[in-house]
Amino acid sequence: MVILQEIIHYIYLAMSGFFGLLLVRALFKRTTRTNLVYDIVYAYAVIPFLLRALRIR
Repeated sequence: MVILQEIIHYIYLAMSGFFGLLLVRALFKRTTRTNLVYDIVYAYAVIPFLLRALRIR
């Protein structure tokens, strides 16, 4: 049971990192809405994924 829990935990971390990278890529590759407000919104959305991938939160 512990092994299954660890596998699920690592899958969760991989998914968090993957979605975080997708958000960061979208932040730098967008051509519309390049305002500072949208930068802040993207950064606010990326922070939880980054913290989970780094195992801080």
